[in-house]
Amino acid sequence: MSHLLRLSDVLAHFSDVLGPYWQRRRGTLGPPQVFLSLMVMSVLGSKGYQRTIAEMKERLGSQLGWGGLGFEPSPSALSQARKKLDAERCAAISSRVLTLCSTARAHAAIGYGGFRLLAVDGTKLALPALRAMREHFGGPSDEAGTMQGPQAGLTVLWDVGANMPVAWQLGPYRVSERVHALALVEQLQPNDLLIGDRGIPSRNLLTEIFRRKANVLMRMRCSSSGSFREVLDFTASDKLDDVITIGARDHHGNRTNGPTLSVRLLRHTLADGSVAIFLTSLTDQHAHPASTLIQLYAQRWRIETGFRELKLWHGLERFHTRRPAGIAQEVCALMVFQMLASELEARARLTLGLPERQVGQADPPVLGLPQPVFRFNRRLVADEVVNILLAGSKGDADIDAVFHQAMLRLWRYRQTVRPGRSFPRRRISPLRGWKGRGTKGKGRP
Repeated sequence: MSHLLRLSDVLAHFSDVLGPYWQRRRGTLGPPQVFLSLMVMSVLGSKGYQRTIAEMKERLGSQLGWGGLGFEPSPSALSQARKKLDAERCAAISSRVLTLCSTARAHAAIGYGGFRLLAVDGTKLALPALRAMREHFGGPSDEAGTMQGPQAGLTVLWDVGANMPVAWQLGPYRVSERVHALALVEQLQPNDLLIGDRGIPSRNLLTEIFRRKANVLMRMRCSSSGSFREVLDFTASDKLDDVITIGARDHHGNRTNGPTLSVRLLRHTLADGSVAIFLTSLTDQHAHPASTLIQLYAQRWRIETGFRELKLWHGLERFHTRRPAGIAQEVCALMVFQMLASELEARARLTLGLPERQVGQADPPVLGLPQPVFRFNRRLVADEVVNILLAGSKGDADIDAVFHQAMLRLWRYRQTVRPGRSFPRRRISPLRGWKGRGTKGKGRP
């Protein structure tokens, strides 16, 4: 098992991933230091500039050149240095980290038929109540037409099996998830299966997915508002499973000369008696039973859990910037951290010998979906990622010992999965999700 103890490059040498400017003199702040500072600010709580600098000096002072008294930067210097971290460099860092997270991709916790399972969904982010944020992102309005607190729209392409983000789109409040999803389709590959909720499907989106020879499994609207005519006809019939052809239409619903798509529609009755309609490109009814596909769609919930972790644990809505560009920086830093957490979780599954799950494998224990016996505490996984990154950044020779300790803690506090439990989704935040806060000291918690 010794080969499993060798950490991937992204965990053991994260400082090298950030670029060649890690070693700085006399407290100079470059993009790598700023990016690491953004991760320290938000991960496992929200910290201000002063506390962030103090923690980084205590743990990485000599590596950063902050070892002596007075060599650490001031909070205002760190705030100004964020202008050096442009969008291109953030994209390069996230792309490289995603490439190096090979364990999470190769040993996905959930699989089906050799597909890479991806989910796409969006959420709204409450932003600091500043004029620059309102002008750039906009926000919801009340009945009188007055804009309330600024909000941004974030849509994420999530690797369900590896449980980590692949790509994301951050934009104004009024830009819909469908527009963002259409841009994220560029990341799809021929062996991908994209899972989406009711607000995602559009004819243009399905056409792009088919053009890239990827597959799709999405829940469809089955009411008169925003529905496909073909889906409404299927809903009105008594069919449970049918292969149909969807034709191209313009935004008025009129037929055009675009390509036609052969898709499969499934009907499923929910526990409350309502009907759910699913659309998929997997038209072989024998190779892909309807019951298995419906269970597979349920795995989309992992992206919702990811949003919950990012918002409640990692301060996704506790921003530390006055500039719209700073919002994108902090979102990128947290997404990169989520990649690292998923990489460590996959490494732990290998080291501790936990099995992977295959939806629809032969002789399934429960309705085609084997249930895991244990799962790891994700909050603890995030904590151990911080410890390993610090050991790797300092060049700690005992990083294997740090890894061993992480595995012991994860196994000790593992959680036993109890099948059949259900937790209905309930709103616990205000209706518009806006938090009335401004800059530090003026309403920020």
